[in-house]
Formats: sequence, C-alpha cells, structure tokens
Amino acid sequence: MVAPNPPTGVYPVCEQLLLAAKEAGGFAVSPTSLSAYTSIPIAGFTPSPKVTWIEDGSMWGDFVKTHDLQQGPIWMESEIKESPLYGDTFPIFAFNLMGDLTTTGTAGSPSWTASSAITAGAGPIAVTSGSSAVAGTFIQIDTASNAEVVKVGTGSTATSIVIDATTPIRFSHLTGVAITSVVAPFSHSLSLLNPYGSTGVTTGQGPTHTFVHRTNIPGPGNNFAWSFAYGVMSEISIMGKASGALTWSGKLVHFSRAYPSFIPTPSFSAVRMIPAWKGQTTVASSILNDVTEWTITLTRQVETTPTADGYQQPYLIGRGNLDAAWKLTLDPALDEGPLSHVLTNDQPTFAYSISNGGSGASLVSMAVSAQVQAYKDSPLKADKTFFGWDASGEFIGNTTNAGNSGGRAPLSLTFQNAVPTY
Repeated sequence: MVAPNPPTGVYPVCEQLLLAAKEAGGFAVSPTSLSAYTSIPIAGFTPSPKVTWIEDGSMWGDFVKTHDLQQGPIWMESEIKESPLYGDTFPIFAFNLMGDLTTTGTAGSPSWTASSAITAGAGPIAVTSGSSAVAGTFIQIDTASNAEVVKVGTGSTATSIVIDATTPIRFSHLTGVAITSVVAPFSHSLSLLNPYGSTGVTTGQGPTHTFVHRTNIPGPGNNFAWSFAYGVMSEISIMGKASGALTWSGKLVHFSRAYPSFIPTPSFSAVRMIPAWKGQTTVASSILNDVTEWTITLTRQVETTPTADGYQQPYLIGRGNLDAAWKLTLDPALDEGPLSHVLTNDQPTFAYSISNGGSGASLVSMAVSAQVQAYKDSPLKADKTFFGWDASGEFIGNTTNAGNSGGRAPLSLTFQNAVPTY
C-alpha cells in the first residue's frame, strides 16, 4: 500500500494577524488602504457565522422533514482570546465599546485662539493672527471634557488652520477657546457616549471599525485574509493577575466575511506588554496591597436588526445599555473590608493605575476610575494557607465619570501613549 501524499498547503495559527481601522462616516464605510489600519497583537481571533436558516417543513405527502433550506439574514460574531493589553492599540476597542473620547496632548508652540465658533465636522478653523500651523503636526482644541486633538492639513495661514481629512473635528466649540500645538504623550479619556454631547451624535452610537483577519489561507482574490465591516464591540474584559501580564479579551458583532483589497502585512509598534504587578488598586482612597487578581468586564447590549431592504446583512448593528462588572481577589485577607462593603452597601470609590514607567513619548499607562463601586458579594476564601476574599459587584452610573456627552457613566478609562488620535 502506498501512503497518501501529505498536504503541503497548511496554514499555521501563528501566522494570523489582526488589523483595525475606524470606518468613515460612522458606519460600515471601510477604508481600503493598508495605511489606514493598525496592526494589533492578539492571542487568537475566532469568527463565527450567524445564519438565520429558513426551512420548508410543510407536508409533501412523505416523511421528509425539510424540503427546502435557504438563507435568511446573516452576520458574524467573533471573539478575541485573552491577550496582552498594549496601551497604544487597546483604546481602539474601548473607544468602539464606550464611544465618548476626549484627548489632550503635551503643550508645545505656537498657540492660537479661535476667532469664531467651531462646528463639529467643520472645515478650516478661524483663529486670531499668529504663526501658521505646520502640516502634519497636531493641535489640541479646547480643554477638559471638550478637548480633542486633530491633525493639521496643508494650506494653513496665520488666521486659518486647515484640518486634515483623516481627523475631522468631532466636537462643537465656542468662540475664544484655546488652540495649542501638542506633542506626545497624549492622554485619552474614554467614557460612555450619551446623547447629550457636543459631537452632534444624538443616538449614543460610537464609532464602528473594520477588522481584517489574515489567515494566509488562499482563496480566489481573498488576499489571504478576511475583512469584517461594521464591527461593534459587545464585551471587553480587562484582567490583571500578579503572576502574569495586564491582559484583555473581547467579543464583537460585524458583517459577514468579505475580502480586503490589499494583502495585510504587520506593522507593530515598539510598545511592550506590562506585568500586572506594576498596577495599584485603590478603594475608598486607601491603597490595597493584597489584590492578587482583578477583572473588569464591560458588556454592551448589541442588537442586529435585519430589514427587507434587499440586502442580507443587517440594516443596523446597534448599541444599547452598558453593564460594568468587577471582581477582586484579595489574598491574604488583611481585614473585613470587603465583607463590610457588602453588608453596609457603602459603595466606595475605586481606582486602578498601571504604567510602563516611561516618560515623554515612551510613556504608556492606563487608569480606571469609578466613583461608585457597589459590592454585591464577598465570600471568604479558605482554600490556601491564609484566608482571603473573592469580592465582586458592579460599577454604578454617576455624573463624575461622565465624559463630553454628559449624563452618567459607570467608570472612565484613561490611556497615555504616543498616539495622537483614535
């Protein structure tokens, strides 16, 4: 007997690559150039088709159950396996899920003052006379919860700053606001997008992204990859374990598979993962040094809505309410604090911060802030040498953690890095 020839066309999982790009116009308008995409290191990406099957189960005078099977609406859902959290690329996913983003930079020169009101999506900014802004540099418009960073385009003058088309103005701003040249590090504050902000978005729907997944599996014109448009995050978990790295995982809903118009090639930044032991947890303004593991899970209600519009893909992939759950493992137990928070329902403040220890453009950090941390359970752990606690609960909506769009939010995330805009 002759042994069969072994296959030569096999495609190792280690060759996979994930890229992401914000879609133009808000929804399902995918960039077609590789330069618009960011390469993201992940441990695994698993897309799964969701097909609404339509069966003909009518009686045909025989014992056959199904006489016809056709496709109804179709979309896909994917999971991102637990992966190191890189502080320059992860905000892409958090922005998608939460929707409210303000950005500030490190002040440079020159600076200006807006000589008229600025409208979201507007063209050149009218400014008081000064130095002409240099194309390719970045400017910060306004301050605090109205702050945003945009890229300077070509053709600016001493009284007019042209904005590059890749970074349109997202907020409306009043006459007289400060406009400043900025450099790294940039600080990005993310919160829940509500329909009250100055972005002109009254639906509470944040940005969507196209995700390109390279598998190297060949196909007719597939460029060795799949493209998933209209990507909406439905869940993000951020995790820290003292013996491991700061990590995250996620779930998303998107259109069915298409093919990118380019061959995806990786272009990773030099940012490294951060060991979780570098993090610091604070509850009720007191530092907790006995936290061995923690998890924050943000779950967004996402609904796919197919309509009879002649297209098989959903008409809308829409976001609803956001739930923010948390878990803390404290080992050893140093006091009865976690149990007391449950029994008294005092709902303390919560903060977490971690940094790579860099400075300037090399700084990468993440901070979590929650004004109201509700403890719902805190069983005593007795499975090791010393007693410990397994505390869990929810972050509660409040006005302190709200962003530009006002209303309430359960928490805010702040990232510092060398990325000017998302």
